[in-house]
Amino acid sequence: MRFVAIATTLAVSCGGSQHGTAPEDQPRVITYGPLGIKSDAKQPNQAVILGTDTKNGSTVLTLPTATTKGIVDAMYVEMGGGKKATGGSTPVKLATSPNPDQAVQVGVYEEFSGGAGPQWRAGVWVSAIVAAQLLGKDLTDFTFSATSGGYIDGASASGLMTGGFLAGMTGAPIDPTVTMTGIINPDGTIGPVGGIPEKFLGSIAKGKKRLGYPIGMRKAKSEATGEMVDLVELAKAHGAEAVEIADAHDAYKLLTHKELPQTVPASEAEMALDAGTKAALEDKYKQWQQRLAQEWGPLMQLDSAGRLPPLLDTLRQYTKTYADAAEALHKRGKVGAAYQRMLLAWTFATSTNTTYDILNKVKKGDINGAIAAIRTLDQLSANTSAIFQKIGTLRPKTLGGHLQEMAAFRTALQSFVYRQVANGVVEQTIAMLGELSREPAATLGSAAVADRVLASVAPTLLYLGRTSAETSLALEELDFEKEDSVTYMCSVPNVLRMATSFQSAAAAGVTYFDTIVLEEISKAVGLSLEQTRQRFEIVEPDYLIAQSMVKIGDNVAFMKEMKAAWGEHSLPWGLMSLAASELGYLSSTELIAKYYSLGIHTGDDNKVDKIEFEQAFTNMLASAERNARANARAAKIAAGAIPVQAKLSYEVAVVERDGDLSDKVDALGEFWASSYFSQTAVMLARN
Repeated sequence: MRFVAIATTLAVSCGGSQHGTAPEDQPRVITYGPLGIKSDAKQPNQAVILGTDTKNGSTVLTLPTATTKGIVDAMYVEMGGGKKATGGSTPVKLATSPNPDQAVQVGVYEEFSGGAGPQWRAGVWVSAIVAAQLLGKDLTDFTFSATSGGYIDGASASGLMTGGFLAGMTGAPIDPTVTMTGIINPDGTIGPVGGIPEKFLGSIAKGKKRLGYPIGMRKAKSEATGEMVDLVELAKAHGAEAVEIADAHDAYKLLTHKELPQTVPASEAEMALDAGTKAALEDKYKQWQQRLAQEWGPLMQLDSAGRLPPLLDTLRQYTKTYADAAEALHKRGKVGAAYQRMLLAWTFATSTNTTYDILNKVKKGDINGAIAAIRTLDQLSANTSAIFQKIGTLRPKTLGGHLQEMAAFRTALQSFVYRQVANGVVEQTIAMLGELSREPAATLGSAAVADRVLASVAPTLLYLGRTSAETSLALEELDFEKEDSVTYMCSVPNVLRMATSFQSAAAAGVTYFDTIVLEEISKAVGLSLEQTRQRFEIVEPDYLIAQSMVKIGDNVAFMKEMKAAWGEHSLPWGLMSLAASELGYLSSTELIAKYYSLGIHTGDDNKVDKIEFEQAFTNMLASAERNARANARAAKIAAGAIPVQAKLSYEVAVVERDGDLSDKVDALGEFWASSYFSQTAVMLARN
């Protein structure tokens, strides 16, 4: 089971027709200059797909102007009651239409009360967002609705619904003899799902002739027998055809037999950091290298003297691992990735040294001194609100400046989340130290007390260190993420609309993750869902980030103060809101991919040691890399330059792609982040 390690740590019916007429106009190819796409891209009867040829030409498609309806058949596996797993399908009615109100309108309907589960609802949201993005549109440019014809849950139909929404938006008829399974990812790639042999048999029994499955999953496990089944041979034996699906473009082609124009990816050379950014990063790298050197000397003295307890020796090893990796990457010219690892090395080094100092104070009976040391560090990392205020004073005049401010807000938001975790653990740690003040002085030097202190203090200081590092990074990004780009001033109302779109999708994703993953864990370990949430937040900060971003504007005191001070319709509040909602959306989708779609398994050190669908993951990672470059090219055409943030995330992802399984999973998230920085540039350019 995919939850074992975490639990231990936590102790279409027969098809459907498309109503509406597909546009007959032949696509036009236009070459746009920077910020030249707005008038065409915002027309309700057309879509602009950027960079569809090697000469920077972009394809303009004519879209239907009326509501378009269609039906897809969502596959499922039914289990329970000791019966064999069986497959089936539920018809889903999809409808899209141009949205003159420009408000978020994504409707999920059910023919029977309770027929649509939370996982399926979340899938509808992601499907709508991805479909809109692939056509170069905003979510608010269309109304979307999905109606379940029976009882349905799970996200395995989200790839199918993305293809179905695209068919509706372009007016292409859906072939009633085809269907597919697979989860849609935020960059449009299709992720793995379970129970495909049973799903195939159930759909073939209902007359389906062509069935799509996620790339890399030709051999899939049967839920009924536990054996691996060749999907191509299974379909062939029953008079059908199995088709491998890599992304939403493949899904669209399967359903409609038409090709949707695609962006030609930028070259790897175009993704390289420019000389100015590299020089600025070099300066920051050297500064953090010097800070690490100040920590490294005392650390090595303790190690050579053999005085480091096992837990602190583990932290020292992490320090060395990240420091060595930083130096190796620096020598290869990968200064962005090197800088990131140097920050991590410093975080582990300072946490190790300070933990040892606090342990020594406890051993000497200086409990008050130990508490004072933690209080001092706590105060040093408590300036997150000041960081937001400083970033909020910026008034960018270029599109690159808008992205830079958003990136700084994004990092500050992550710092804020780590700070929230630190708030809780600091008080718990201080309470634990207070209890030790009642212990006899003779026992304070015992191994048992040392283990107790280390188990509490080390994680606390790691969170405080990570908070400090992220806070510093947010400010430093204002120095090294500068780029010369086109003069630009965003429309704040449009930015707030986009923020609402992503916030709604993030909320659906968090609910989905709770039901598909955390409820299962809570049952397995005998804890309440709330207890499980609290413990999971500690081992998986992405979960806390996703939760926090959904409610950050209304539930956080200093955020309310800034909202009042800046103004609800001000530029800084708009950019921070968009940064927060996108961060929440990406964090929730990454969680779903890791713990549901890919089925990661983690060891006692919380590092990934196994991926259930490893071959599918390998293909998904390759598609995510290509999509990052495709989105970069679109950004270059729309905004005049590939965002430096997209290049930085891409560099980190390429490095992590060659690491261990944990690094590879992180690489997937970095490729998605790279895509999203580029997609944000395009969104700003067309609004």
